Amino acid sequence: MRGSAENFLRPEWRIHMEFLMGADISSLQAMEDQGAEYFDLDGTKKDAISILKAHGVNCIRLRIFNRPERSFDRGDYCDLAGTLVMAKRIKEAGLKLLLNFHYSDFWADWKKQTMPADWNGQGKDEVAQSVYAFTGKVLKELDAAGAYPDIVQIGNEIGCGLLWDYGTLEHPENIALFLNQGIRAVRDMQRNGRKTEVMIHLECGGDAQRTGRFFAELQKHGVTDYDVIGLSYYPYWAGGYEKLQENMRNLARCYKKPVVVVETAFPYTDDSSDDMPNVVSSELTVETTGLKASVANQRRVTEEIIRLVKKEENGYGVFYWEPVWYCVKGAGVEKGSGNEWENQAMFDKNGRALDSLHAFEL
Repeated sequence: MRGSAENFLRPEWRIHMEFLMGADISSLQAMEDQGAEYFDLDGTKKDAISILKAHGVNCIRLRIFNRPERSFDRGDYCDLAGTLVMAKRIKEAGLKLLLNFHYSDFWADWKKQTMPADWNGQGKDEVAQSVYAFTGKVLKELDAAGAYPDIVQIGNEIGCGLLWDYGTLEHPENIALFLNQGIRAVRDMQRNGRKTEVMIHLECGGDAQRTGRFFAELQKHGVTDYDVIGLSYYPYWAGGYEKLQENMRNLARCYKKPVVVVETAFPYTDDSSDDMPNVVSSELTVETTGLKASVANQRRVTEEIIRLVKKEENGYGVFYWEPVWYCVKGAGVEKGSGNEWENQAMFDKNGRALDSLHAFEL
């Protein structure tokens, strides 16, 4: 298949796999519904997706929750209905789509992997069946809408497992069971010559040992039929670029899978437009990277990460998280809350594109 994990070390691997210049824009629908507008660098008002594409973005990432009730102020964003609308827009724009299954009703990450409410009370084998059924249902509806994803991510930042309390690190056999059911659902949709890549995503992009242990445990428990390794790498939390490089090289030696930095970001300002403090500030970034929050440093850091990933033999892409999510009332981190990430958007508080968008043009 295109993107075969076994063949990426061959010279032709780069020919057959376009480097992914990506952006996660899961907030865009909520932003627009709350009146957000977007302007390109020349001040022209445009569709946000078209602005990103014009500056080199070729793949969009969307998260999907099972039955959200706290997603932005309306509560139900990033559900299947909204995903269908956004996926069609992305495909109509001529871009690739990475669909990110959280298998939760709200944020799932290394700190929390909360079971969807509809699956509470199920045994682990029933949960595995639900993973298969939900994944398949979503993919079938996207297929019918003509908006099928190019890459499917089975779980979000699952370095501590998924679907707790069954799928914790103390129960790697359950992690494997759930992942394999999600993967099987994707493979069962691969008909009529369609090739879809399966991604497994960890949060520890700067930690080669943790990443290596996790994938070794997956392999031990029979999780082998995936195509891409996704990593979160925020340099102010994960450490210097050399840590990401070490991780990628270790993965190249051990697993021979293409690697995507599927989440990264850097602040362009310390200003906040609401009462919710920004989660990342110059106090942190200067201490950890030596760089203060600025548009120039946002571009510099993003470009450095893209260059590094492109240079590595298994480097397949970089996604920025979330460039369009500036501060708009009603589109905060959860229902009734403000935005703690606004200063890491690539649009300012008025929706005007920042110079850092040029990073995607490398």
